Amino acid sequence: MSWFSRKKPAPASAQAAPEADPPAPPPAAPAPRSVMARMNEHLLNQVSTPSADSTAALNSQIVQAVQFTNAQNFAYAPAQIAVPADMMISQAAGLVAQAAAGYFDGVSKIALAAQAVLLQQMTENIVNNKLPAAAEDALGALATDLLVGAAAAVAAAAGAMEAEAASVAIDKIDQSIAKYADTLANRAAPAA
Repeated sequence: MSWFSRKKPAPASAQAAPEADPPAPPPAAPAPRSVMARMNEHLLNQVSTPSADSTAALNSQIVQAVQFTNAQNFAYAPAQIAVPADMMISQAAGLVAQAAAGYFDGVSKIALAAQAVLLQQMTENIVNNKLPAAAEDALGALATDLLVGAAAAVAAAAGAMEAEAASVAIDKIDQSIAKYADTLANRAAPAA
């Protein structure tokens, strides 16, 4: 193959130099070509020179169409190689947003299930006249809203939901928990 050849060793007579003269500096050797460069050169030579094979027995229109298709494929090869990487880059943002939406959905379902259990316990504690335990359950139910708020913040940061909507939801959750905690503190404080 013409594009992959080894260097031939220099003859022995050229290696023997007279002792009296100092050796001359070797000429600057060209940088060795990479395998890819040699393959590209081989492909360019192959495309630029018509085939020596006889195609007389074949339909000339088909031969011409195949040659045209090969030339087009070769011309567009760099663009065809770059397309998958560009597609992955452009899809990455969508995949992140999709994962964040799935995370938000999952955390919302967990928080809803936790709230249902805590509200059931709170109701049972109220019926059994265990008001401090009921108050703790109510605070726990409000705390599960923090989980939803954190998931909303993640989803907003990833672009799965509007950041302003997530911010408003988180602020309302914080206000609700603060009001309830103040109410509990006021009830527990001794009357002066």
